This record gives sequence, structure tokens and C-alpha cells, in this order.
Amino acid sequence: MLSRTVTTLGAVLLAIGGMLTNASAAFAQSSPENHSSSLSFELAFDMRSFLWSTTLAVAPDGNRVAYSTRRPPEDSNLDVRFWPNGTPALNVGSQLYVTDASQAHTENVCPGGSCWRPSWSPDGNLLAFYSDFHGPPQLWLYSSATGQSTKVTEHRVKAKLWAGDHAIWSPDGQTLYVPLAPESGPGAWLSETAPEPRSEPPGTDTLAEVRVLRSGSEKTAAEAEATTPLQNHYLRENNANLAAVDAESGETRVLVNAATVPRPSVLRLSPTGRWVSYLSVFKGHGTTNQITTIDLALVSASGGGVTVIAEDLPQLRDYHRLNYRWHPERDLLAFFKDGDIWLADLEGEVPPEPSRRLGAELGELASNVYLFTRDGTGLVVGTGPTNAGGTDPTGLAVLPIDGGPPLQMTLEDGWVFQDVIKSDGRTAWQSDRQSITVIVTERATGQKLVVRYNYLTGDHRVLWQGLAKLQHLSAAGRHGPIMGILQDYATPPNVYRFSSDFSQMERISHIEPRLEGLRMGAVEIFETTVPLYDGTLSNVRSAVLLPPGAKRGDRLPALVGFYPGSNRSTLAEEFGGGMVLTVPNLLFTSRGYAMLLLNVPMGPSGEPGNPMQEMVDGILPQIYRAAELGYVDVNRLALGGQSAGGFGTAAVVSGTNIFRAAIAVSGIFDLPGTYGHLAPNGTPVYFGWMEGGRGRMGDHPWANMRRYLENSPYYRADRIFTPLLIVHGTDDMAYHDAEKLFSALNRLDRPAEFASYGGQDHVVHQWYRPSAIDAARRMVEFLDRHLKSASDSTSEGPN
Repeated sequence: MLSRTVTTLGAVLLAIGGMLTNASAAFAQSSPENHSSSLSFELAFDMRSFLWSTTLAVAPDGNRVAYSTRRPPEDSNLDVRFWPNGTPALNVGSQLYVTDASQAHTENVCPGGSCWRPSWSPDGNLLAFYSDFHGPPQLWLYSSATGQSTKVTEHRVKAKLWAGDHAIWSPDGQTLYVPLAPESGPGAWLSETAPEPRSEPPGTDTLAEVRVLRSGSEKTAAEAEATTPLQNHYLRENNANLAAVDAESGETRVLVNAATVPRPSVLRLSPTGRWVSYLSVFKGHGTTNQITTIDLALVSASGGGVTVIAEDLPQLRDYHRLNYRWHPERDLLAFFKDGDIWLADLEGEVPPEPSRRLGAELGELASNVYLFTRDGTGLVVGTGPTNAGGTDPTGLAVLPIDGGPPLQMTLEDGWVFQDVIKSDGRTAWQSDRQSITVIVTERATGQKLVVRYNYLTGDHRVLWQGLAKLQHLSAAGRHGPIMGILQDYATPPNVYRFSSDFSQMERISHIEPRLEGLRMGAVEIFETTVPLYDGTLSNVRSAVLLPPGAKRGDRLPALVGFYPGSNRSTLAEEFGGGMVLTVPNLLFTSRGYAMLLLNVPMGPSGEPGNPMQEMVDGILPQIYRAAELGYVDVNRLALGGQSAGGFGTAAVVSGTNIFRAAIAVSGIFDLPGTYGHLAPNGTPVYFGWMEGGRGRMGDHPWANMRRYLENSPYYRADRIFTPLLIVHGTDDMAYHDAEKLFSALNRLDRPAEFASYGGQDHVVHQWYRPSAIDAARRMVEFLDRHLKSASDSTSEGPN
């Protein structure tokens, strides 16, 4: 069994002789009088952060980087997908900065409103971005020469939730290609508005609002052919006109109309500027299998007909950016489908010759690794994926695009691939012509390693390692510097500049200085053997977040955080340990609680399982091991989770009485009763979640009602003796379940508290700030009542 203290970023850098400015060192140098004993509730929901779906734009000179950060508006409910003006809710409050690392200068270039999705022109003189300063999202340009930001066109940008919708520059820098909101059709606007309230109730001669839904043979022919509510949802949020905008005059011409089939969503440009490629709006394939695909199509940049290159590509984990790659110099296009990489030659006329498969001798390839080499002669791919969806390769290979034999590299045992450092969205960054640099995770410790592979010899060397989160690493030139976002448990996220060999690094942004005076504890990692759903055993990694000044052996009161089927120990690499209950874990650790973050494996999605028993089997061994190692007091433990973790929390405390308290946030508690719940638009919300997703029922309730009942906390309420705090927003789809579970516990006279928040939805840290603060404070007070004795001292610090 492994147990170790994991060093934070500052200590790792000292060990390797690197250079760090103004990051972890800032915590050590803060004066004692500036240290507060706990994170204030106000700051917990007011912290500046990078966008949820963020991007870094590195200028061609390699020294300037553009990025957006966000300070949540105090008076806004962000737990919706879009605002009525079309801005993604999680971009509201964002500002756009340009940092020149060579001059240590940062400038806010946002003209007003919210600003996001930066994209540099080929010469690096202009920066395109989106801003809603004048109402809806629109295309703007910042000029490095004048230092001014100006709006390019009045047309509305069709902004998306996920990165990949940014403006694309033509090779000559004269034209920008963008998705625009159509004037009519389902994609014309994004948010549904509530009907106006009646001034007085309808009279007896007024027909009440009627909604008619039909299924099976009752459907009319028109209804059978009509788009489903889910398809309408996809169209409303993603369908766009694809347009070319003159960067100087703002003159706009539509290349692909939103009504074109396949329905356009986001676009890219071929390296010669000849072709505009696009991904279609997401396509659903049934209500229970949770499978979504997209089509890949092509149109001439001068206009004309659309050619479909490939249908039903898998929707990959980042939605818009992983699905295909253009060659860095030629009009060759690589795409991933059915575990294979295919290459389409578009240098001639369309339709192109049939796409050819690359690397057939390697078998199934990983879905998240394929980038062209710097010289364009090969593709870097992942080999031997070990998990569903093909995202964890056991090795890497360079496939010559001329069909030559692949050059293979094998990852060390215990390494899990994370990413390849890039020079742009299609090309791997290379310091020389025979190496690639990748980021992997060491499975046992959770530490990140930056590793350089020589793909001619197969040799590798580790350049850097630490328990940290590295994101969006890219470089404009072959010798660096490399830009990226870095954070660890004690170091807030910021933009850093790395030397090409990672021997030096420098923080170049400072997005949240108010966190510097906060004292931080240590992170410790251990492994435990747990039983899996099929009777086999496996080692899993757990993380302990310790309060400031605490150490192993103190046997602390602890909040155990988990999410079924997910490894929550990875949160230890984030500043403050991230969020388990969708409020910062620092709210608990800074008040004297340890946080035990668990890895709880589950059986395959889409197959009949017994999730309640699987969760109990996975959780208890890790808890006993943490107590054996002296981290936690087994008599003072609480369990908590949100969403599927809220469901899991109530399910687990119906199967064990080891916890003194439990907190279930936004959970589902009655599986058969909630199965048929409809969204306001008539969509069956939970068919897929129950059968093919987190519910792991594998089929509908009538196929095995016992399975549904045995895994529903509501029907096991008589077995719940643990004091339970239920936190739920009234606008959440499963709010009725929170009411039902509390009613059951109340009828049984079991200790429970139900805090419901009017008008709030699923994620606490996105609620109106007063509601989020009240919910977080209530959680801390609930733990204090049940886990801390009168002799325990807790310094609340500022509120």
C-alpha cells in the first residue's frame, strides 16, 4: 500500500532547480498578519478564474498571450446555459487580457460587457474576439498598434458553450470566418423566455393552456417526421450561419445557411484558405443510449455547394476541437471514426477521392490523440486504448502519411496519457524533428510528468513533475517559450511561461491576488485495494486534503467527497482541492476539516448494475485505510456529493451507518418515480441517465423494477439513520425528488434538514450569490453540529 505526502509546485521547482516568480513563493512570503484562518464565504463565490471552457491564444511572436478571466457577477444566476442576449452564462463577467511576457505588461482589451474567445491574426497585429458590450455577442478586433478595440460588424455571433467557436483568420489576414445567429429558424435565438404572467385568471369561457404529446401509433404522420425536442434543443443552441467577414470593412457574406443539411455549427479553414470545413449540429440517436454524433462537411471559401466528408463522427470529450485536423500546410484533412484515423485529400476538386485509413496495423487508436508533426509528414496518434471511448492509450506512434511503417513509443507502466504539447490546434510542438513532448499522470501518485519522447529511438526523459494541473500548453516557435495554465493545491491558477526544456518557468498573470494571504495545508496520497462490480480487485488512489498545520496522525473530522464512477482524487491537483459539493473545498479545509477525496469505480454504463452496493464496496475500504493511516477520525466522518454524487450520498447512507452526517446536493432519489419525468418542452429527461448513464440500470423499470427499487434512496428511507442535509434548487429538474426524500425521512422521524432555494438550478456556485453563500454556510454549520465537539475550536475568519 502506498502513502505519501505529495510536494506542491514550489517545492518541486526548487528540487529541479527551476525558477518560479510570484506563485507558491507568494504564499510563503505573505506576512503572518495577512493570514486568515479560513476562506470567507464571500470570497469563495467572488474569486476570479479562467473560463470554464477556456482558451489561450499565443501570438506568432511567442511572447504575447491573450486569455479571458471571469469574476462572477454578484446579482446574477449563472446556473443557466445562456443569457437572453445569447452569451453563454459561464462567460458572463469575463474580461479579456493581453500579456506581453517580454515586457511584463498586461492590458485589459475588453471594451465593456463580457469578452472571450481570442484569436490572433497571422501577423500578430490584430486580435479577434467576441464581446456583448453592445447587446448580443458580436465580433470585435483589438489592434496592437493603436491599443484600441473596435466592433467589426453588427451581426450577432452564434456563441457556443464549448471552445471551438472562435473566429478563424484567412492566411492573408484579410477575412474572418465566424458562426452567426440566423435571422429565422430554430437557431435564430438561444434562450427560451417564460410566458408573460396573466394579469388575471382566465374566465370560465377561456380554454386553459393545452399541451398535447403523443407516442406510438397515436403519433400523426407529421409528428412522426418532426424533429424531436432534443433535436430542437441542439438546433436552438448550435445551429448557425457560417459567414466570411471582411476584417477592415465588416462586409459579411454567408457561405453556408443554417438550414443547409447537414446543419452547420462550428467551422475551420484549410491551410491554403481554399476550403471552409464545418461540424454539424449534434445528432441524437435515441433517448436511452446517450450516443451523440456529428457530421463533417466542406464548402469552398468562395461559396457554393456543400460536400459531406464523413457522417456520424463520435462526439468527443471537448465537443468541437478533437474531431478532425487540417494538415499544417496542405489541404489534407484527418478525422477519427470507429477507432481509426482517416485521411481525406482535398488538394484536387471535390468530391475527393475516398478517404484512406492510416495505421491499420496498429489496431484501434485512441480518440483524443492525433496531431500532425511539424513538417507535416506524419501524424502523432495514441495506440492501444484501454478504456471505453479510447481516451487512455498505452502508447504513442507517428504514422507517416505516405503509408510508411509507424514509429512506436510505449508509455511506462502506471502512466496515463493526458495531452501533447501543441504549436496550434492541429500540430504537435517539436523542439526538434524527432521528438514530441507529452503530459502524463502517474497513476499511483497523481503527479503530472512532462515527458519528451524521441520517436526515432523510442527513448524518453522526464523534464518536470509535480502534483499540479497543466492545461492548454502551446508554443509559437520551435524553441519556446511555451505558454500554459498551471495550478496546484496551494497555488491559484495563472498563465505561466515555460522554457523549452521545462528547467525554468515564470508566472506571467496574476488573476486573483486576494488569495495570497490564505494559509494552506498539505496534500497526501494513498492507495487502497477495493472490490469491483465483477468480483475482481483493484488498487485505487485517494487524496487527503489537510487543514493548515495538520499532519498525518491528527485523526481529524473529515468530509468524504465522491462522485460515482469518477476519480475525485484528481481534484487534489487543483487550487484548494476544487469542489465536490459545487462549493469550494477550501471552505471546509480552512475550517479544520480534512477532505477525503475518493476514487469510486463503477460497472459499465449502459449495463444492468447495482450502483448502491458498488458504491458502498468502493467507499468503505478507502475510509478504513485513511483511518488506519491516522488521517481521519472514523467516529467523525461525513459523506457528501452533488448530482449523481447526491444520489450516491443518500444511497450509501441507506447501506451503512458509519457516517455521522451526510450532505446530498441536487440529487435524484426515486429512480422509478423520476424515470418518466418530462422537461417543459416534452423531452423525457432521465431515460438516458437511468438506462445508459450514471443510473446504471441498463433497461427501463418494467424490465427489472426490483433493481430500480433496491437502488433508490427514497424506497430505502427506513434504513437511513444518518443525519442528512438535502440541498436543492427549486428550478432543478429533480427538485421533486428532494421533496419526496425529505417527506419520507420526516414521516419516519429521522434526522434531516431540507434547504430549498427558490429559482436556483443544479450547481451551487452558479447560483445567485446570496443563495450560494447561504447554502455553503449551512453545510459548514451542519458539519460543525455533527462532527465537532464543544472543545473543538474553529476560527471562522471573515464572513
